[in-house]
Amino acid sequence: MLLPGRWRETLRLLAPLSAVGVLALGWWFAGADSAGRLDLLLDGTVVEHSGQHHGLLWHISDLGSPPALPLGLLVLVLLAVLTRQRWPAVLLVVAGPVAAVLLTEFVLKPLVGRTHEGGLALPSGHTTSVTSMAWVFVLVFVAGARQRPWWLRAGLTCLAVAAVLGVAGSMIALDQHYATDTMAGALVATAVVGTLALLLDGWLRRRRAAPRPERVGPG
Repeated sequence: MLLPGRWRETLRLLAPLSAVGVLALGWWFAGADSAGRLDLLLDGTVVEHSGQHHGLLWHISDLGSPPALPLGLLVLVLLAVLTRQRWPAVLLVVAGPVAAVLLTEFVLKPLVGRTHEGGLALPSGHTTSVTSMAWVFVLVFVAGARQRPWWLRAGLTCLAVAAVLGVAGSMIALDQHYATDTMAGALVATAVVGTLALLLDGWLRRRRAAPRPERVGPG
């Protein structure tokens, strides 16, 4: 199995709720070219605390940039082949982020049509990318590694969450996206990776439960 029971049940709830959230944000901000009320509230707070750290923020934002995706996937694949669920883990690591980013860039952004400074903005591609990589990292190396100490699993989870918040916050602080753009990106990644993880887990469980044909010895 790819997912322990608690993670499976959590994703069964999170994946559809995230999909609904993306649809709601896309509908609400369709064709918009300005900040909403929630954006005005959150964006101002983030920008106010960004101070003179723009150089650092640009470096953090690079974690979700297009060049970072193949590099991140390469590292995750090399680590995934060492796990017990080698090939299912590799498939999730590759297919999850790629599917999420393609859906964001080539389907949802043009469909929603929300712009920021003239460019399509919702969902945020940077946030989609880093969140999808964070999700596959957690599912493969935390959820699928119950033998590891709890403090190590907790630390790896915090590291993944910090990467997502760092990229999303930097996009807002650098005025590259509205806050709701980054929320939509995180929701897309959660919906896509969560759904793929559930499908893979279900396939593995069915395969394990299927009766194996008996071998017939020489007559």
